[in-house]
Amino acid sequence: MKKVMLYFFVFMFILAACSTPTAPTPIPTTPPLPTNTIIPTATLEPSPTPDPLIFRDDFKDSIDTEWQWVKENDKKWSLTTNPGWLEIFAGSGSVSSGNLDNLLTRQIPEGNFELETKMIFKPVTNYQFAGFLIYESAANYLQFGRAFCNSVQACVNDGLYMDLTMGGGFAGENFAISAPDTDTIYLRLRREGNIYTSYYSEDSNKWNLVGAHTSDMNPLLVGLVAGQSTFSFQPAQFDYFIINSLP
Repeated sequence: MKKVMLYFFVFMFILAACSTPTAPTPIPTTPPLPTNTIIPTATLEPSPTPDPLIFRDDFKDSIDTEWQWVKENDKKWSLTTNPGWLEIFAGSGSVSSGNLDNLLTRQIPEGNFELETKMIFKPVTNYQFAGFLIYESAANYLQFGRAFCNSVQACVNDGLYMDLTMGGGFAGENFAISAPDTDTIYLRLRREGNIYTSYYSEDSNKWNLVGAHTSDMNPLLVGLVAGQSTFSFQPAQFDYFIINSLP
């Protein structure tokens, strides 16, 4: 009987040893990412849009110190006749002759740029002119603005004209366009490389192309001009003068 009991305990011990469970596989504490998960990237701040403004003068109380008068005659220009506007009388004389009073100039900016102004001017006789000037010398310059010219072949009386002077003579056409029936007008003149393009507007929103000249001159100055009158003085008034950079 004792042997039977001994065999029984040995058998139970062997059976228990064979049935000992294996250790469970550990469960990861962090579940794996799904295969379609998008990992967010840092938000980049957009680069600020560069300010195109190079220069602006609104002619309040005084003119900007960057301006230089050529042959200033203080009796023929004013900031008080129409406050907030620069008035220059278009008298006799021209850029090419070198005897023009009150040529208002400043150093030309580097690269491409655009000039803009708002002007009150109503020319009535040959060859009254007021507008923009891009200047290298008395022999090489470009002017764009409003003028009066009654030449049958090249003019439209009161109109917009863009004249390029090279070597002391006219180079190319003047792109004469009849002026609108108002004395107030907006002007723009662009320089892009060696191409100069002119525009005018009645409301500063819709701009009309006048023309474009190509010139390899090396201009030094930009500015405002009023003159070329052969009969009487005529006031030209400028509300502001802006230079914006272009790409």
